[in-house]
Amino acid sequence: MLSRSLLFLLASSVRLGAGQDSGYQQASGEACCDALRNELPSSVGVFARGTSEYNARHQTYYSLQQQELFPTCTVKPNTASDVSQILRVAEAHKCPFAVASGGHMSWKGSSNIDGNFVIDLRALDQIDISPQDQTVKLGPGLPWINVYAALAPFNISTTGARNNFVGVGGFLTGGGITFESITKGFGADNVFQYEVVLANGSIVSVNKDTNADLFWALKLAGTNFGIVTQYEMTTFPSPVIWGAVSAYPITDQSTSDLLRAFEAYGHDDTNTNTFQSVSFASVGGVDMLSVVQCTLDGVPQGPLTSVEPISHSELVGSTHDVINQVIQGALAPTARTHWYTFTTRINTPFFKDMRAKADEIFTPLNDRDGLTWAIGFQALQKSFIARTAGSPVFNALTQANDDLVFILLLVTWDDPADELVMRNATNALGAWGEAEAERRGVLSQFVYLNYANEEQRIYERAVTKEDLDRLRTVQKTYDPSGTFVKLWKGGYKIPAAGYHGAETDTGVVEEQGHDEL
Repeated sequence: MLSRSLLFLLASSVRLGAGQDSGYQQASGEACCDALRNELPSSVGVFARGTSEYNARHQTYYSLQQQELFPTCTVKPNTASDVSQILRVAEAHKCPFAVASGGHMSWKGSSNIDGNFVIDLRALDQIDISPQDQTVKLGPGLPWINVYAALAPFNISTTGARNNFVGVGGFLTGGGITFESITKGFGADNVFQYEVVLANGSIVSVNKDTNADLFWALKLAGTNFGIVTQYEMTTFPSPVIWGAVSAYPITDQSTSDLLRAFEAYGHDDTNTNTFQSVSFASVGGVDMLSVVQCTLDGVPQGPLTSVEPISHSELVGSTHDVINQVIQGALAPTARTHWYTFTTRINTPFFKDMRAKADEIFTPLNDRDGLTWAIGFQALQKSFIARTAGSPVFNALTQANDDLVFILLLVTWDDPADELVMRNATNALGAWGEAEAERRGVLSQFVYLNYANEEQRIYERAVTKEDLDRLRTVQKTYDPSGTFVKLWKGGYKIPAAGYHGAETDTGVVEEQGHDEL
């Protein structure tokens, strides 16, 4: 019979991702939360499970699977200095933690944890606008709805999310696709200075001249280098934009017209004004083809097909109003969900075949409560890719020497009992898509962090081998003791040299074999 102490150690062990050594003694959630209460200033809130502040944090998670994890407490810093002190407590007591801003990542354990604590960044919500300098300073805990609302009176905007409830922090540490990406790259490419709390608690400014190696690495930060407590970004004039969301029945004509328009858009490097994405979707067994359009000058565009839409919504207004009133409804505020992403060249026949394969896989599941699935296509023109030149992803994206497309598989459902079948179906479609794209010679190895699931490899595929080694060097420089490797759960981890496998550390207790103890 196993001793009580050994049973405790087995039951409280957590899986480390990215090929790291798990031999690291870690404190219990109760001990860590007590240490936070005893050692932090009284102005820093430490909230136990069941309190209103704890519940408010918990309910912000987009993924309902994330809401199935329950930290022992949440801690809510107000300043970078507070974050510094929290990290010092975590290191001193060997406390695992997760970090959450908007909580919009899709997979369980991406920014939440079972036991121990979550650093809730929502109070780091500063917005400092400088119209004359065309810059804005943003806290990581802001949702983009707050940012756009603050910028609108100045008739300016910045390269933020296309969903109002995505958090600033998570969006920018993973890249961030924006309406302006065709000329400005990822949102992260428009951050010119960071304030970062390092693993040892020091607070540093990071830009192209100061800590320049870290500045480069933070464009694909994951949970590796530091906790960003402020972003300084460029702004640009934006009195109004025009946005529209249209859903069409799937017919030969609608499919031909809309994919032809998307292909032309995806190859148009002269375009500086228009955003367009397209997706196949099935909602409650009803198939449709939807299009999101935006013009940055606010001039409406005509429909891309003469087929009568099932639904259509459009608006000329500020970025805040267009997203809030038109774009926002395209994605549920919370969902039981699984995602999968990969990247290809533009290839309309392949896109059509992806939809046919999705029908084959998901039609037998149409009786499952709340089933929806979508295959979204997001273009990366060469002009988009060129704007990532200061990012770790640039060399990987330019290898194809072609315009590319991010493909996102997004599946949602209602019943927790359907978790395994939905994950398997989504993964099967994704695996088929990658294999078929490779067979046809249109697959790119790139995987986009903000669209990926916990099983996909980001750093192994989103950067070249040389840039991965460079990222490892930066990590060792700024976290030489591996504090974030050992204690910061969630997100994506830079894999150790020679390791090939999952790059995530969910902080979720492993259950295999526990029923035999």
